[in-house]
Amino acid sequence: MPFILSQFIEASRWLGALVVLAVHTSNLFINIADIMSAPHAPLVYVWWFYSAFELGHQAVLAFFVMSGYLVGGAVLAHLRKNQDFLREYFIHRVSRIYLVVGPAVVLTLVLDSLGGWLFASSGVYDWPLFKGHFSALLFLASFLNLQGIGFDYFGTNGPLWSLACEFWYYITFPLLLLPFARNYPLALRLSGFALGAALFLAISTPPSWFKFGYILWAGGAFATLLPGPIIRSRWGALLLYAAVVVIIRLVVRGHLLEAHPWMADAADLLASALFIVVLLAFRYGPSEGFSLLRFKFHKTLADFSFSLYSIHMPILIFVRAAVGGTMGNEWATQLATPGNYAVGFSVMGIAIVCGYFFSRVTEAKTGAARRKLRALLDRWSPERAAPAPAQEPVPAQHPAAAQRTRERIEA
Repeated sequence: MPFILSQFIEASRWLGALVVLAVHTSNLFINIADIMSAPHAPLVYVWWFYSAFELGHQAVLAFFVMSGYLVGGAVLAHLRKNQDFLREYFIHRVSRIYLVVGPAVVLTLVLDSLGGWLFASSGVYDWPLFKGHFSALLFLASFLNLQGIGFDYFGTNGPLWSLACEFWYYITFPLLLLPFARNYPLALRLSGFALGAALFLAISTPPSWFKFGYILWAGGAFATLLPGPIIRSRWGALLLYAAVVVIIRLVVRGHLLEAHPWMADAADLLASALFIVVLLAFRYGPSEGFSLLRFKFHKTLADFSFSLYSIHMPILIFVRAAVGGTMGNEWATQLATPGNYAVGFSVMGIAIVCGYFFSRVTEAKTGAARRKLRALLDRWSPERAAPAPAQEPVPAQHPAAAQRTRERIEA
C-alpha cells in the first residue's frame, strides 16, 4: 500500500472516531436547539455543523468503505494469486474484533451497573432508549456479534451495531467467493460457499442495516480491482467529496427527508462512492505531497480509534447519569452555557484517555493474541500446521513504506 494512502486512512480513522464522539457528546451535554432562532458566536455554529448526526453517520460510512477496501481487498488479492489464505485470514479477523468487542461488552456491563446503582436518581438508565437492553440474552447476543442484527444492543453501547455488521462481512465475504479459490479442493469451495450463503441469508432476514451496509463494504473491496483513479487529482477528489458531504449535511434532513425518505440511501451511496474515489486518488497519485499526512501522530491516534469507538458511549452515559444525579437532569438539557461546553469537552477528553488505556490491553495485544490463537490451532491440527505466509518485499520508494506495509499486514 502506498505510504500516502496508508497515512490518509490512518487520519480518516481517528478523525471519524472523533466526529462520532463529538456527535454523541453534544446530544447528551450541549443543547443548541436555538441555533436558528438566536444569535451565537461563530464557534458555536462551527460546533453545530461539526457535531451533527449526519456527519457522524458519514464517518461510519467511511469506516465501512475503508474496512472493505483493506479487508475485502486483501481477500480478492489472495484469490487472484491463488494463495491459501483462509486460516490466517480468520485468525486475523476474529482476533481483531473479539479482542476489543468482548472487553467492551464487559466494560459496558460494569459501567451501566455501577452508574445505575450510584446515580439511580438521574433516571438516565431508565430512559426509553435503553428499556429492555440490560438482559442476559442481549449480553450473550453481543458476544456473538448479533447486536443490531436480530437483537438490540446490550446496555447503553449502541455504536457496537456497526461492528456486528463488519464481523459478519469478514466471515461471509471470503466464503461467498470461495468457489473462485482454485487452489482449494472443490468440495471445500462448494461447502464454504454454501455456509457463507446460509449465514448471509440468516443474518439478512431480520430487518437491519446489514444488507445495505454490505453494498458499501463490498464496494470498497471491489474498488481495489480498478486499474487506475477515477479522478487523478487528490485535491479534486477530496474537495468533491467534502462538497457533497456538506450539501448532504445541510440539505438531506428535516421535512425534505420526511417527504423523500429514499434520499437517505441515495446520499449514503453517493458519499461512499466519492470516498472510494478519494481512496483511489491517493492510491494511484504521486508518493509525495500532503505534508500534513506525514506526521506520526496520525498512526498514534488511529491505533486506539477502534477502542475509543467501542467504549465511548457507556462512558458518556455514565457521566451523564453522574451529572443528572448531582446537578439535576435539567442542567444537561438547558440551552448550552459555557459550563455545558466545559463539561462536554471534558467528557470527550476523559473518553479519549480511557480509549487509549483500554487499547493498551486490547488492540495493542492483537499481534500476541494472533500468535497464541495460531499456536492453539496448530496443537489441535498439527498435521495441518503451517508457518504464516512470508511477507513480500516492499519497494523502498519511501523510507517509511516498508514499515507501514508490515504494520498494515499485521492490522
